Amino acid sequence: MKNKAKIMLCGIALIAACQNKSAKVQSFIDGIYVNHAQSEYAIADDTLIFTHTNNQHYVITRNTGYQAIRNGKLLPKRRKLEKVEGDYDNSTELLNETTTGRVFRFNPDKGILILKQAIYRKIN
Repeated sequence: MKNKAKIMLCGIALIAACQNKSAKVQSFIDGIYVNHAQSEYAIADDTLIFTHTNNQHYVITRNTGYQAIRNGKLLPKRRKLEKVEGDYDNSTELLNETTTGRVFRFNPDKGILILKQAIYRKIN
């Protein structure tokens, strides 16, 4: 009987720990994230702003500025502004963007967001 109680307590502790981690991730999401990328073909600066609206729902504003490089010369800077929405999933600890299906992974301990291979640093 004591073994069953210990197993149940361990299970409850595990569930509580997972919920606490998910709550920590969700409380980290709101804010501004930046990424700078450069190659021989372009330079890009990307800003993502996550705004919590209700429950698990977020508005995501993406502002990208980029300059193509042709024959070693920078072309004029272009800008792109995009506003989409997404929902946070407690079980996977991911935020899924509802229009294009992008998946955002947050790491509060490192202060970053990962989108595909790009790493964004939280600045506020």
